[in-house]
Amino acid sequence: MRNTILKLAIWINRSLSKKPKIAKALASIMPPNRLLYGSSYRKWYNSINFNAPIEEERILAITNYAYSNAKHYSSLNVDLPIISLNDFRNRIPFCDKEIIVNKGENLLTKQFNYSDYEIVTTGSTSGLPTTFYLPKKRYQKEYAFYHRIWSQFGYENQLRGVIRNEKLQENQHYKLNPVTKELIFDGFNSTDSYYQIIFKTLKDFKIEYLQCYASSAYNFAVAAQKHNWDITFIKAIFLSSENYMPHQRELLKNTLGLNVVSVYGHSEKLIMAVDFNGNGFYQVINNYGFLELIDEDGNLIQETGITGEIVGTTLDNYGQPLIRYKTGDLSSYSVYVKNGKRVLDGIQGRTFFKIYNKDNTFVTPTALNMHNDIYLHINGYQYYQPIKGELHIKIIPKESFTVTHENLLISHFSKRLAKDTLVVLKKVTQLTKGVNGKVQIFISNIKEDKLI
Repeated sequence: MRNTILKLAIWINRSLSKKPKIAKALASIMPPNRLLYGSSYRKWYNSINFNAPIEEERILAITNYAYSNAKHYSSLNVDLPIISLNDFRNRIPFCDKEIIVNKGENLLTKQFNYSDYEIVTTGSTSGLPTTFYLPKKRYQKEYAFYHRIWSQFGYENQLRGVIRNEKLQENQHYKLNPVTKELIFDGFNSTDSYYQIIFKTLKDFKIEYLQCYASSAYNFAVAAQKHNWDITFIKAIFLSSENYMPHQRELLKNTLGLNVVSVYGHSEKLIMAVDFNGNGFYQVINNYGFLELIDEDGNLIQETGITGEIVGTTLDNYGQPLIRYKTGDLSSYSVYVKNGKRVLDGIQGRTFFKIYNKDNTFVTPTALNMHNDIYLHINGYQYYQPIKGELHIKIIPKESFTVTHENLLISHFSKRLAKDTLVVLKKVTQLTKGVNGKVQIFISNIKEDKLI
């Protein structure tokens, strides 16, 4: 049923991409999500409890199954069964991207059926693609969680604006998908004139909710502030798939007073954490998956204020279960209740790259974080390293940006790198995006980079 719906959505999206009036009329008569996405969607939606404790029974069940039914896990010779979370934490080793790249097929269990799964490939900063399998029906779970999160802001399956990774045809301002209830804009067009078109279209369609990459929401908000547009009709902005940065939060939340919710997740679909208030603190959703933090030595972090790597364990992918998978993303706890509520103090995520000095010493982008007051004078930034010993910082300056700010930035970065590392500050009008439409916080030409 779900595959039929997905195929229908794709067909309608293509067929009606240039017929917005027909698409809009069709959207108005589409059944509600609970009927459209079937019983599995309803089961997931009704089971979601944002304040649920850690689901120990589900963690132990899938761990014992994986270690009994997948070649890689069985080869580790872990005595079974695992009978408690303490047992799990003390005896189960970590999994990482290298294991998926080199031993992915050995992670498949006896339950795996190719007809029920699809292969997913993501980029890797080590130069090797990461390929894994996800259930075809995962969309029912994903939609259920996202719709339930959005419902906290009054969203009830209305047509919403979307500014993410769609590249529209030339002279096509938007398209409308009536099945997914999306008014889709070109996420690659960041011109001021196009944002004026977006604003007018949102008003014409009476859109109250926006789903965006953080950079897209921010760019639209910059245009709104510049032209003094009244965007109070926007009840909430839904962010995901891209880091929600301090300068974006300063404008969207603090200056414009918009409701912002940011969801942290990742391609492997193991864990989820939600910033319901748009203030940079992410509540771990225990219903979705099992999240842990570990330090550089692999020790479990069970207290606040200590930065560590995020580790995830699936609760429901029995075909290729990833158990204690190291994501490479970093965070710390602002709230920690053992086996209960946990809140992450921001996501220092996607920081796999090393910024090299000439002598091969390095720092990470996280170590270069700027002082908060500088965000008031820029509209975005990006790091680029062409060669070892040279770092370019691209910034989009506001009118308030002065030579004093420029000197402060150069001094800030120079102090964190070796004395002979060249720091170049470049003023630009827009930042480089990847093929998926996301702004890349760090771009490197150095092939020797390894995961950290």
